[in-house]
Amino acid sequence: MNNISENFERLPSNMTFGLELEFTGGLSFDETQVLVNELIKRGLIRDGWTVHSDSSVVDEFGLGAEIVSPPICDDEQTKKELKIITDLIKSNGGYMSSKVGGHVHFGLQALGSDIEVIKNFLKLYTIFEPLLYKLSTGDLDYVRDGCRNYAKPIQRRLTNVIDKRVDSLSELISSLAANLGANPTHYGENRYYGLNIQRIIETLRNIPSDQSMEEFIKKMFDGEAIYDEEGKKLSPTIEMRFRNGSSDPDEILTGVRMLGSLFTKAHDKELCKESKIKNLYRAVKKRAVYVFDRVLNINRTDPRYANLTDEEIMQRKFEESVYGDGIIPYNTFKVFLGVIAKDIDEDKIKELYNHYQGKLDRGKNRNKNNAIDYLRNMREFLVRFIEENRIENQRRLMRVA
Repeated sequence: MNNISENFERLPSNMTFGLELEFTGGLSFDETQVLVNELIKRGLIRDGWTVHSDSSVVDEFGLGAEIVSPPICDDEQTKKELKIITDLIKSNGGYMSSKVGGHVHFGLQALGSDIEVIKNFLKLYTIFEPLLYKLSTGDLDYVRDGCRNYAKPIQRRLTNVIDKRVDSLSELISSLAANLGANPTHYGENRYYGLNIQRIIETLRNIPSDQSMEEFIKKMFDGEAIYDEEGKKLSPTIEMRFRNGSSDPDEILTGVRMLGSLFTKAHDKELCKESKIKNLYRAVKKRAVYVFDRVLNINRTDPRYANLTDEEIMQRKFEESVYGDGIIPYNTFKVFLGVIAKDIDEDKIKELYNHYQGKLDRGKNRNKNNAIDYLRNMREFLVRFIEENRIENQRRLMRVA
């Protein structure tokens, strides 16, 4: 399907987002930096695009990098720049390996400081989280293995936050931080969730002495400028880390519109009171109880989980039961599109469903083939390694003799 993004509403002009476009191979960090700077110099992309080195995405030759956008919005300039950046990556041999992600940051002003709106967003995200992973497979067509460690699902944790009664923003953020294990250390593992609030927690270190935490958090969510002690402007955001890398600018934009729509629809206070949303949320909580309580007792003695903690067993079982089955539930998909897409008809829903389910079907075979290729290559390597060591040992014995 072409131009899938046209099926979804353009995001409001005041909703800013940032993109992290990782890739493997083709270009080194230095080469990428030179080319991106040249694009800026020629006026082909706006100032503010930067290049970061990332050892986790490079190939065996050290090639690969991360291209990061400035705060941008859903407009024609962004569409044009996404095509230029993805063409730059592809034309120089870069590709989307299973190591790369396509993280998206959203500015907090997309929600504002209304507690009910923030909780609505968390509820919509919680309901659709497994689906969002499956709609975000990029070039791979399957949920990358790295999500298990670097973009972990948080459905169960968020239900604790949503169901807790709070009377202030500071209570809500404290509850989020407690359930996500967030702390001011940015590079701690606590940022490695599908939905990451680490930048919000970091920003709280800069509360002025003459301002309460409640006032400061309200200022953050209302999009007012915030600076640290040295005068550097801070950018507290909500990050979505589960998206795979994509070389298709329209797929990137489609993903942004899907995620961004959760922010805009959260402002509809009647939406989360509708029976279809309530029923889906109840199903999430019922499934969470089953997976994390009853199944846990069964799996403590399973050899596959012998070296895992209870929390790790629960996380693994949850991922296996909801995120890794390669199946998109049609009814959930239909409700999701009904929430985020305006006046979409049944035929279009079926067409989009077949597109995304087809990607997962292809990805399942590709992932299986990748695993077979890996095992075959590993076997060949071990055979060569054993043979080379046997020959070397024979030579060593002959020298001794």
